Amino acid sequence: MRIVSAPRRAVLTFALALALIVMGMTVPSTAAPASAFVRVNQVGYPADFVKRAYLMSSTAETGAMFAVKNAGGTTLFSGPIGQALGSWSNAYPFVYALDFASVTSPGTYSIEVTGPVPATSPSFAIDTGQAVYQQPLANALSFYQTERDGPDFIPGPLRTAAAHLNDQNAMTYLQPHVNSSGRFSGDLTPLGTQIDASGGWWDAGDYIKGVQTLSYTTDMLLLGVRDFPGLMGSGSATSDFTAEAKFGADWLLRMWDDVTSTLYFQVGIGTGNAKIVGDHDMWRLPQEDDSFGGTDPRYRYIRNRPVFRAGPPGSLISPNLAGRMAAAFGLCFQIYKQSDPAFANDCLLSGQHIFDLADTNPQGNLLTYLPFSFYPETEWRSDLELAAVELYFAVASGDLPAGLPHADPSFYLEQAAHWANAYITGPDDAADTLNLYDVSGLAHYELHNAIGQAGNPAGLETTQAALVADLRKALDNAIAQASSDPFQFGFPWSTWDTATHGTGLSVMASEYAQLTGSSEHAAWSGRWLANVLGANAWGSSFVVGDGTTFPHCLHHQVANLVGALDGTAPILKGAVVEGPNGTIYSGFQTGMRNCPPDDSDPFAAFNSGKNKFRDDIESFSTVEPAVDLSATSPLAFAWQTIPVPPSPPPPPGAETVVTIQFDDGVADQYGSLAILNAHDMHATFYVNTAVIGDADHLSWAQLQDLAAAGNEIAGHTLHHVNLKPLKVADARLEVCQDRVNLIEQGFEPTSFAYPFGTFDAGTEQVVQDCGYNSGRGVSGVNGTSVFAETVPPEDSYATRTPPNPKQGTTLETIQGYVTDAVAHGGGWVQLVFHHLCDGCDAYSITPATFNALLTWLEGQSANGVVVRTTHQLVGGAVQPPIPP
Repeated sequence: MRIVSAPRRAVLTFALALALIVMGMTVPSTAAPASAFVRVNQVGYPADFVKRAYLMSSTAETGAMFAVKNAGGTTLFSGPIGQALGSWSNAYPFVYALDFASVTSPGTYSIEVTGPVPATSPSFAIDTGQAVYQQPLANALSFYQTERDGPDFIPGPLRTAAAHLNDQNAMTYLQPHVNSSGRFSGDLTPLGTQIDASGGWWDAGDYIKGVQTLSYTTDMLLLGVRDFPGLMGSGSATSDFTAEAKFGADWLLRMWDDVTSTLYFQVGIGTGNAKIVGDHDMWRLPQEDDSFGGTDPRYRYIRNRPVFRAGPPGSLISPNLAGRMAAAFGLCFQIYKQSDPAFANDCLLSGQHIFDLADTNPQGNLLTYLPFSFYPETEWRSDLELAAVELYFAVASGDLPAGLPHADPSFYLEQAAHWANAYITGPDDAADTLNLYDVSGLAHYELHNAIGQAGNPAGLETTQAALVADLRKALDNAIAQASSDPFQFGFPWSTWDTATHGTGLSVMASEYAQLTGSSEHAAWSGRWLANVLGANAWGSSFVVGDGTTFPHCLHHQVANLVGALDGTAPILKGAVVEGPNGTIYSGFQTGMRNCPPDDSDPFAAFNSGKNKFRDDIESFSTVEPAVDLSATSPLAFAWQTIPVPPSPPPPPGAETVVTIQFDDGVADQYGSLAILNAHDMHATFYVNTAVIGDADHLSWAQLQDLAAAGNEIAGHTLHHVNLKPLKVADARLEVCQDRVNLIEQGFEPTSFAYPFGTFDAGTEQVVQDCGYNSGRGVSGVNGTSVFAETVPPEDSYATRTPPNPKQGTTLETIQGYVTDAVAHGGGWVQLVFHHLCDGCDAYSITPATFNALLTWLEGQSANGVVVRTTHQLVGGAVQPPIPP
């Protein structure tokens, strides 16, 4: 079990061999006075992709040259070293780019630098993507086969016996109250129900099994089997994950009782107490557990491992677990419906039942492992998005079993769009990238494809453009992080789970490149994967067996007790370790084989501040592998075989959303109803409720007519007052009471417009506190640097518009606001009108011009132009009335 918040258990770790070779040079215990190293992707580079290595030097390499040479010593490319990328550390303040995209001939290569301090890289391959990553994919499969628990283990150099056969008749228990280290008092409380909890994979270097990490892992492997059948499915002779992914899905089914609607979420207890020994209190081989300690009661939960229930039968399920399990079962049906229809049907029925029980208003901590502090997950909306989209694909594929709660695929497409929008507008949007704790980087890509398969139906809470924009937002954050690192890694090296974030980022960048044709992001995909495979300051791959230098001293019991400790066979091939971290842990456990034998630390010379890596059995924070850490690596490898589309599809913002808006609720706006109806379009009307029904303004009955026709009725304060100078209480009265009045009339107001377009942070907060999902100004789109509001908006409470049309504004000018947006990648164009009349006010548009505008908009659909209300674009739930 990986623990990502200190203190972690003082158990499982593994380390580096004594005579470590880094980048073709023997690593000294301290950096030489003048030394340089060439860091490369040690696995290799696809021939047609961008290729970059890094020169790291203790001194300036002014005037240095580099050459790419084949195995025979022939130079295929040479030139001056590239741009300086910044300083890594006091010891190595100079890092330079070495680009060699023009070398495309298959072969084995190395890079030689000549200059003030010469350096030579380790060898690496250039070949087709499939040839370069064939062995890493096979290694990844080997890792999961080695991690198998239960009777269906796969014999190999590291595994000679089945383990935890007693799990086939495991007792279930209530969750104990545990502290932050997992320790509990007294004994466990049995439930009297036994289940078959055998199978599945060990979570990490220990032998605990949990739904949180295994469902995520199963999702990733099933996606690989479906999307890359020639690399991860039946089309591959060396890396066919079909059986392995099914092995994961089968265990998840065992942890769910579909008859009683009961979820079990963990097998084994990590930390014991004075009278009970837990999994993390021992270092041993797994096959010893079934009889460990004979009849000694202290080891009773080692011999007969407890299975913990998530909640009573039929109770709501933590949404992170419900989402990942339902996604796995949706994928299971898609993949196995032909080869094993009974199994596939069980998957789909269970997946739909679990999705329906998801707790969509969770209170307190999500359910992960015991204790929560080992896996402190907070984001869950993307899990439900992924679940819904995979259930959509499953139901849409046909040949469905009887008894499904939802046989219409549109139900799940709408749910997926809802949860995507909830993520995009929620507190965790783009705060993380694809890994165990956030699957939006995959869910958005899947939903984009699902919307396309469904024919891009209207009325969804999100759009393909919004999904691509949110992917871009997360990737932009990673690129910004990369700009602060001379090795251009998109995630801080001093944070937990660095290696898996690298492979996850590589997957996301590949997805984005596939959707948009972005060669820039294809380059980032390869670059971030290279960071994990040796193109980093330490010159180490963080995937065991991939490359020439990789961790030898894994914090993993089987690898430590059975495997070699010097990088020679047998090793735990394909295991992705934690990677560099800000904290190095120590703590030797009885039974460990010490590694390295002399406790040396050859990588210390390359540490920088908080960025540290140690290959040592005790350092579980850097060299413990895990099933979830490894889960995106085969996807990342497979994506490197897929070229960027030669004919890019439309850019991410190609859809241009136009929203027709009327401010102030003046009486002549009622004339728009017939025109809107004639064009089957809807508008958003921002009204001031204190003046509704007077001689100059719309009546409540007229507003009801507008709403009944599909138009949105929104808030604009009671009296059309400037909110900025008001005290908070007065501003709340104007905003909150206005919204309460609308709700009392039967409307569902979610959108707000600031009178006079004036607002500040304080008024934004008032609008949000009063229950609105958005706030709109009257400027910000200037036609020179900003051509549209983004989708989703940069700030939902400060959305931007082009200039409001006036009496003298021509139809061509208004059309230009839209065509400018289309020409610059699309986005959201809010057209704000006031009066609809023939010259009655300075801020007016004639009915004829308005009608001509809508006619013109109808003809722009081929250019990706759609008309939606504010709420349709921003989305979000309707909040209850909030008094001032």
